[in-house]
Amino acid sequence: MQSKQIIAERLKPAATRLRAWAIDQALPLWAGAGYDRTHGRFEERLTLDGRPIADAPQRLIVQARQIYSYGLAARRGWHGGRGLIEEAYASMLRDFHRPDGRDGWVFSIARDGTVVDATRDLYSHAFVLLGVASYVNAGGSRHALAVADETLAFIDGHLRAPSGGYFDALPRPDTMRRQNPHMHMLEGLLALWSSSGERRYLDRAETIFELFAAHFFQPDRGVLGEYYDDHLVRMAGVTGDIVEPGHHYEWVWLLRWFERESGRAVGPYVDGLYRHADRHGYDGDGLIMDELLRDGSPHKSSRRTWPVTEGIKANLAEAELGRVGAVERVIALSDRLHEHFFATVAPGGWMDRLDEQGCPATDFMPASTLYHVLCMLDELDRCASEEPA
Repeated sequence: MQSKQIIAERLKPAATRLRAWAIDQALPLWAGAGYDRTHGRFEERLTLDGRPIADAPQRLIVQARQIYSYGLAARRGWHGGRGLIEEAYASMLRDFHRPDGRDGWVFSIARDGTVVDATRDLYSHAFVLLGVASYVNAGGSRHALAVADETLAFIDGHLRAPSGGYFDALPRPDTMRRQNPHMHMLEGLLALWSSSGERRYLDRAETIFELFAAHFFQPDRGVLGEYYDDHLVRMAGVTGDIVEPGHHYEWVWLLRWFERESGRAVGPYVDGLYRHADRHGYDGDGLIMDELLRDGSPHKSSRRTWPVTEGIKANLAEAELGRVGAVERVIALSDRLHEHFFATVAPGGWMDRLDEQGCPATDFMPASTLYHVLCMLDELDRCASEEPA
């Protein structure tokens, strides 16, 4: 097993390059062209050459994710935008929380503040929890925890499902239930626990873990299903066979975080998820495919930025625990992230999606990707900065 010091030395070049890219290019871009100062909100997306796209509805998840991102950057000393965080947090409350007089948070608004989509969805509410946690952790008022508690009360009161867990949204978009918003509930609750030290958040995180262990994880294949029915039984046919290696890696990192905080052993779950993604998730270019089937065969071979960042995070967590080959995976994925996704667009941006042939598959940069990138960089920079004992 390599020492933490040796791991840090091997990771330092990748961390140095990506940290410089974030500090010098990405954070200034998304706080500049990526921020609407007239309304105090983050832009939803930019063109590939870095200009705002004015007619895109602005989603709650983007505001919450960007508050998380700049809160993290402020805490690490990578960006000094405390005023930006305060303004964006205030506008998120003003524009998305109960603007139509009903409880909960609306999904999206127009630039002038009118509601575009009044759906109350679990995914966006989970990111409100993460945004609040980051806001508090970056020096914001602890009174914001009351916002998190009100959000949790809404989730319990309006989205809780009789068979366990939560429905995707109100109103429901279809008859399926998805694991993904539950995963981000776990993330938001762990972040609230870490920023507040209040045990009730960790207790709730444990219930999400138990839901994962009882329903979402499929031990026969060591995989994470994506789509379930009302009773949390895997959907029939191909839909129920779909798995995403990016989500496997995301759960690996979250499970290791949960393990550190709770003391609950997660090794068998992590091993299954990691091995399936590591064995089947990569294409010939060393990029992570969007979707597989349970048997490991490709289902959707396009590639996006975020699975690469999640692959880096998961392999960092496993490298610290001595998994063979994890450091090499981090280094390779870091190189591919820069080469395939960062180097081909405006400085500080990303080509978010590539098709099966590796060609650009989108004409804009979604702001929501910054959350994945900065969380990855936070972990990479920490692991590359380990001091000898």
